[in-house]
Amino acid sequence: MADFIKATESANLKNKTGLSVKINQTDIALFRFKGKVYAFKDRCPHQGAPLSDGYVKEDCVVCIYHGWRFKISDGSFINNPTLKLKQYAVEEKNGEIFVKWEI
Repeated sequence: MADFIKATESANLKNKTGLSVKINQTDIALFRFKGKVYAFKDRCPHQGAPLSDGYVKEDCVVCIYHGWRFKISDGSFINNPTLKLKQYAVEEKNGEIFVKWEI
């Protein structure tokens, strides 16, 4: 069973910058790019740094600590597409952002 849980107000998420939110004790990184919101587990698989400290460049989320880049569309690492970030479905409506949470 999956539910959409409110993550934040839409106004809190700026374009191309990360925002960390907590859902059920899990840190989630939100990014807005080209009018769409994306959500990933807020940890870079390289050394566990928070992805939300990063930013979007072109079509990739960039971890500011070591420069690892992940396709924003599906979370795949650009140097090895089999390595992917945990991604969550997102809905934005009525000025709020919701993340789909698997129970």
